[in-house]
Amino acid sequence: MKIETENTTENICNISYLTEMVHGNKTLMKEIIDEFQVQISEELKRINDAVENTNYQVIKNLAHTMKSTVSIMGVTILTPVLNEMEDLAKNANDIEKIKTLVITLNIICKKIIDEVASNKHKYIETK
Repeated sequence: MKIETENTTENICNISYLTEMVHGNKTLMKEIIDEFQVQISEELKRINDAVENTNYQVIKNLAHTMKSTVSIMGVTILTPVLNEMEDLAKNANDIEKIKTLVITLNIICKKIIDEVASNKHKYIETK
């Protein structure tokens, strides 16, 4: 699996899914984006803790949950990472590979968090 995240100016988020889902309601978009910003940080901390403690059940559950969390912001780049983490954790297998995947997850989530914070005003501005 090759994931390019360094030195790219492309957006990771594709806000069109959220916009379509809420029919362009900027107030609702703001609420969802605000919740996303809190939730992604919390889930990332929890999955890092679970990996550190080799808690396969929590890793599996959080990898599954995070797929939904990031999909709301149109993030598809993490799907293969989270799927692999979930599969490995489901089989209580290869914590070293999971640790490698969580490094990728952290890098991409940091970029997502920064991107959302930098572009939030663009997402919810009214014209």
